[in-house]
Order: sequence, then structure tokens, then C-alpha cells
Amino acid sequence: MITIGTPSGTVRAVPSEADATGSVLYTLTGAATGTVHVTATSSPARWDRFDAVRASLGSVSARELPAEPLVRIRSRAYQGNMVRVLAHSADVPWGWLERDLTDTDDRPAPPQTSQTLTAILRACASHYAARSDFPSLQHTARRHDTPQLLKWLDAMISHAERAQARWRDEAETHRIQAGRSLAAWWTLARWFTARPHPVLALLLAPDRESLAHRAEYLPKWAEISTRAA
Repeated sequence: MITIGTPSGTVRAVPSEADATGSVLYTLTGAATGTVHVTATSSPARWDRFDAVRASLGSVSARELPAEPLVRIRSRAYQGNMVRVLAHSADVPWGWLERDLTDTDDRPAPPQTSQTLTAILRACASHYAARSDFPSLQHTARRHDTPQLLKWLDAMISHAERAQARWRDEAETHRIQAGRSLAAWWTLARWFTARPHPVLALLLAPDRESLAHRAEYLPKWAEISTRAA
């Protein structure tokens, strides 16, 4: 059991045995009741490195609705999670990443309650990371989460490939339209030189969306699309 001093009072957290996913359930009593799930997880910066710990209010998964009793303080239930990035010291702000702590009606937790929940999540995450069998828990969590991570990665790669193809198509379209606009401008210029006419002068003028303007900005758009690709 660990004892946590919080602005709302003393909270005691009793850890369970690790389950088949490498997660540990902390049961809370005292100033706060409910459960906190803690598990090893991938680093926010490196998806393939399980050098982070996620503590969640009521649910082991950041992608699923809480399945266990939510943490309650003064009869109000709260949800949210916090990630401890082990590559950084716990004393620096970027050593922790916090998702908004809200009640079940999506209202932000009051300042004192937020501080209490943060203290609970940090204490449970730190206790989990300090376990003697933590390397084994990391391995178990990696093995459990890898299929989902690979599915996510495949979807991200497919999305990126589609976006890249779209940007390349747009760049090529801009280059073609720019070339056509420039060629049309020179054709009109030759006609105007041979036989001046107000309509030709209007078409040659550098107004918005005129041939001259399109021939000027479309190559820039092509460059922007190429860089995006």
C-alpha cells in the first residue's frame, strides 16, 4: 500500500497483481475512492519504445471508456490519464504528459480536485515504474500492444501515402495550368501586337485570376504542394 498526501486529504492506494497485459490496478481509499490503472506504454515521441508509463482513472486503455469504478472525490467521478515519460526526469514539466482531467459531464476538474487527481496519478505511476519486475511488465505490455500499434502504424502510413500522392497530383496540376496560362498570355500578346483590341488588352491585364496572375502564382502553389508531398 502507498500513502499519498493530497490537497483533499490522505489517499491510500493498494496495488493488485499485474495482469496478463502487464497492467496493475490501484484501489483507492480515503479522500478519493475508485481505481487507477497503470501500465507500461509506448513513448509519445517513439512509438516503438515502451519507455513510458500511463496512469488512467478507471481504465487501462487511453482508447476505451473506463470499465472499472471511476475515481470519485466528494461524490463526483472523474476521468483522464497521465503519462510518465521515463526518458526525462520526473522533476521537469516534459517528464509528464497530462490529458484533461474532467468529470463524467466533461467539466474540468476544480483546481483542488485537479491537484489531488494529479498527485494520485503521479504517485501510482511512480510506484509502478519503481517495481523490481518493471522490465518484465514492459515486455508484457509491448507484446500485448504491438498488434494494435502495427495496425495504427499501417493506417498512418496509408494515410500519409494518400496525402503525398494528392499533393504531387496538385503540384503537377498547378504546373500544367501555369504553363497553359503563360502560353495563352503570349498568344494573346502576339494577337494584340498584330491587331490591338480593348478585349485583348483586358485579357492581358494582370488582374485577379487573369492569365498573367495565374502564370505568376500557380508555380508558387506548385512549389508549396511539392514541399508538402
